[in-house]
Amino acid sequence: MSGTLSTVTPNLFLECSPQVVFETALDDSLDAGHLRPFLDTVMSEGAIGVSASYRLNCQLSAIAFSSSSRALVVQLTKGGSSLSNKRSKRKKLVQARSLLQQQILCNENYQKYAFKMDRIAVALYLDMGLRIDGAVDMLSVSSDGRQSLEALMKAMGGESTLRKSNVAALFFSNDSDSISHPDLVQQAWAACQAAILPHMAGPFHAVRRIRTNTMQGNHMAALAKICRDGERSESIKPHTVKNDVMKDIKAKKGEVTLTCNRYSTRVKKSTQQFLQIETRNGVQVKGRAVRVEGRQAQVLLSGSLRGGEIKSVTTVGKADLTSAEACREAAILAALKGAPLLFLQPFFKVIWLPKNPPSWPLTTLAKSKIPICCPKLQLNTSQKRAIEKILSASDENRVVLIQGPPGTGKTTVITAAVTSIISCSAASRRTIWIAAQSNVAVKNVAEKFDKIDFRDFKLLVSMEFHFDWHEHLYERLAPCVIRSDSFSKSVVGASRQLCGARVILCTLSMLSNNHIAPYVHVNPVDILILDEGSQIEVGNYVPVLHRFGPTLSKIAFIGDHKQLPPHGQEEISTLQSIFEVKHLRKKVLLLDTQYRMPNAIGDFISQKVYEGKLKTCHPNTVSLPCRFVNVERGQEKQLGKSWTVRYLLDSNHFTFISRQNPLEARVVVQLAGVCQVKGLDFRIITPYDAQRSLIERELQSANVSHEDKVFNVDSFQGLMCHCVSTFLSST
Repeated sequence: MSGTLSTVTPNLFLECSPQVVFETALDDSLDAGHLRPFLDTVMSEGAIGVSASYRLNCQLSAIAFSSSSRALVVQLTKGGSSLSNKRSKRKKLVQARSLLQQQILCNENYQKYAFKMDRIAVALYLDMGLRIDGAVDMLSVSSDGRQSLEALMKAMGGESTLRKSNVAALFFSNDSDSISHPDLVQQAWAACQAAILPHMAGPFHAVRRIRTNTMQGNHMAALAKICRDGERSESIKPHTVKNDVMKDIKAKKGEVTLTCNRYSTRVKKSTQQFLQIETRNGVQVKGRAVRVEGRQAQVLLSGSLRGGEIKSVTTVGKADLTSAEACREAAILAALKGAPLLFLQPFFKVIWLPKNPPSWPLTTLAKSKIPICCPKLQLNTSQKRAIEKILSASDENRVVLIQGPPGTGKTTVITAAVTSIISCSAASRRTIWIAAQSNVAVKNVAEKFDKIDFRDFKLLVSMEFHFDWHEHLYERLAPCVIRSDSFSKSVVGASRQLCGARVILCTLSMLSNNHIAPYVHVNPVDILILDEGSQIEVGNYVPVLHRFGPTLSKIAFIGDHKQLPPHGQEEISTLQSIFEVKHLRKKVLLLDTQYRMPNAIGDFISQKVYEGKLKTCHPNTVSLPCRFVNVERGQEKQLGKSWTVRYLLDSNHFTFISRQNPLEARVVVQLAGVCQVKGLDFRIITPYDAQRSLIERELQSANVSHEDKVFNVDSFQGLMCHCVSTFLSST
């Protein structure tokens, strides 16, 4: 039924809907006559509600425009402008798009309102080649997370104007972005209704408009790619995760306390997720984590387990955005609203706008010549060249890319560069931040510092990672660790905790956390060294550039794209690391001497992966460095699905199966026991999560060291995957 603001009872806000006056595919007969009935209803209000649905690859599927009484739905035929080579068809499509842009999208007589206008503006540009003017991102009126129900409620006028359950059902009931046309229309109509509420006029008026029609083409193209890559990465996150929890679970009075075995599948507090708990008697009860401390999670249940023994616990729903993801989204939204800072940032220009030469700000800090000084480290020629580039004061070396194959001393290069800066009196005002994608990589750099007796640094670690999970990794580094639950809220407190240290280590995600602001105030982000650079999707640097642009003078990226690529690249081919950005490849400097792999393996990898450029300097000249053990009667068994990832095409899915081989696990444990007795250091690598968990339990039962010993292939050395595929293709 149709309705207007004056006739809609507040509690029934979302129980009304407009009349759909026209529904068409964009490549059909859309003309001014079809738009007129809709636009006539908008004239008196000047507001158009907009909503969109998307395909599995995040491309625009349909877009709805609504006034208070009528709606227009435009369906995009899959394939866009490549639908047909016929000239008449293409001409009609161009005309239809031009009409839509002129009459609605860029018509200054109408303000366009949408709850996620940033995403719609990007989709219009990428998928339809259209711009928009006078576009209001309605979620900007709320300080809550943009994915939350609370933010949506505030954008719609507050709980006094609508039913919370209706809002949740309309906007949060779909697992995917592909929604029915009736719901699409309802969302657009809700946006329009909220836009014309008298008490929302002030808040919406204060929101800066998105005007992509005034943005430069190269700026819009860069921003749109960063945004879409982020959306695709978000889309492949698992919707369900089976939580590995201990079996002796106690439940009482509607609550249950779970003890998690695996950090990667731990139970988390979340506004978007709930727990599905199933007993061996088939009873299923939903729950939500209300308190999490280390491995322990207190869960509030929505029903009774009826005394049944718990069979499984599964987290359902997409994980909340990390602080880095939320910061990236905020930076893109600010740029879409016309904030010029990101596009003026010289590091942004170097990475995304190569045809716009950067203008580097003058600074006395950047001109101090720093000699190499690391008496406790032996350096080869390629390592010295890399360090010199990090220490260089020239504008040409403001951005440094260092490729380090396995065993070539990437951590040594970082350590030598840092100690050189700290020991140079001319650089006494320089501050250094070192970051990586993973906590383990950051910890490895810190351990290298400790190994050469350099301890004038601080390591910022999240309590979630440290407490009850990985405390054993930081025993030697304890005096240098500042855990997130002890972060000071004042500059004075942060200064006391830093104790004069000018070197700070943390994860890339931690760099986006607002709670480190006091430490950034004491030690501005001046020189930034990024380890694991090949595993970081280039768009993930946007928060750092957005936040620290005014103080940042140099970035050194260290990694190896021949090993692990950015997470998700197998499913999303457009994802790139900094090493894969075409115009930056010429800047890459290769560390060309490896000290880890025996000659036979090193020579093979050099020829098959590094074009013969990797040299080996290793005393291990054994001709047969690998051994194979045949486990007779060993059988793999499927242990459910780890997760399912929907691929870029609507009809394709990739399913990752988790498997176990109990007999093989026992053999591995026996070999590990031999290594331990002989005092040998060892690591165990397996392709499957389930096998990893089984081996860890078997090691523990056999009193063999198990902590920090068992890894998935993709979390240990990505080169193994590459070498296996290379070897198979060459035999």
